[in-house]
Amino acid sequence: MVLSELERCQMPAVKKEGGGVQKTIEHYTFADSLESATIIIEADKDLYGGAAQHVKEEHVEVLSKDNELVVILHELPTAATAATRADWTLRLAPLCHSVESDRTSWKLRRGKISVKLTKRKPQEWKRAVKV
Repeated sequence: MVLSELERCQMPAVKKEGGGVQKTIEHYTFADSLESATIIIEADKDLYGGAAQHVKEEHVEVLSKDNELVVILHELPTAATAATRADWTLRLAPLCHSVESDRTSWKLRRGKISVKLTKRKPQEWKRAVKV
């Protein structure tokens, strides 16, 4: 099979406690400035082609702690032609440095979710998570 024919997210869906289905968001874009770090999930690019049409604000949940970010896209189809719905989850921990969790903000525009993390100390981050 040619790589371009594969779905973007290869991790299998797994059953959650309580019955629902969960998929891992494997891809995202990281942007950095001195004061903030931004995590961007583009549904059509980072999940699968056609995913953006399913993402509405009521599906997005963002949980931010001092050194952790969790983004959940609730009840989205698992693939372009799938009837099964899942909670797509991106968990980043530990973050590169501490953030002001109460100042985390997000927006959704045309299937692109941007999560802005306000850094506790102005500094450059090389990446979103510690290695």
